[in-house]
Amino acid sequence: MKTKIILSLLVLFLLGGCNVLGQKDIAEMDPADLPDVIAFQDDFTREFMSSLEEVEAGYYLFESKTGGYTMMYPKNAKMNEIYYEMPGEAFEAIQFGEAEDTNEFQYFVRSIYESGSRGEDVDSLLGMLSEDANYNGKYQNIELEDKTIHFATSEYVTKSGESISNLFFALIMSNNSDQTVSIRYHAISNDDDKNIDLETIQNEAMKIMESIEFK
Repeated sequence: MKTKIILSLLVLFLLGGCNVLGQKDIAEMDPADLPDVIAFQDDFTREFMSSLEEVEAGYYLFESKTGGYTMMYPKNAKMNEIYYEMPGEAFEAIQFGEAEDTNEFQYFVRSIYESGSRGEDVDSLLGMLSEDANYNGKYQNIELEDKTIHFATSEYVTKSGESISNLFFALIMSNNSDQTVSIRYHAISNDDDKNIDLETIQNEAMKIMESIEFK
C-alpha cells in the first residue's frame, strides 16, 4: 500500500512539476523548453519569472528578487538590465517595456519597491512620484482589501511635438506592512497615430498595478 501511495505522489509531482518551478529553476532551463515569448526567451527577464503557467491570457507571474512582491507581467515585455537596481532587500528598481513589433503601441514601465521606514512615508513617496512625473494634481485613492492605490494620469508632448507620452502612475501601499511600489507606465505614440485607445491602455496599466501582491 505504501508503495502505491509513493508511486502516485511521484506521478503527481512529475505531472505538476512545471507549476512548482521557482525563479532559479526557470533561469537555468533551456529556452527551447520554455514558452516562446520574450518574458522567457530573454535571459535577464527570465530570472524574474516564477511560473511557466499564465496567470491570465498574455500575462505571467513576475516575482521581485527582494521577495517582497509579485505582479502580472506582459508576456512580450523585456526587462532592461541597465536600469536594474537592488542595493539590498529593502529597495529594488526595475524597468521593462515593449515595442510596436509585438504590441499595438510602444510602452515602458518603471517600478520601484521600498520597505522599512521609507515605505511608510506616503507624503514623501507621493512627492517624489509627482516630481518624477512632473505632476501637480491630486491622486485618486483606490482602497482594496490588502493595499491602497494612489493613482493619477498625465500627458507629455516632446518639444518637437512629434511624439506624445501618456503617463499612468501610482503609489501602491500595503495595508498590512511597510512595503510600497511606485510605478510609472509610459505609453508612447506618434503625432499621426490617431487610433491609440487611451482607455484600453489605462486599463492595462491598472491591471498590472492592481495585481501587485505584497509578501
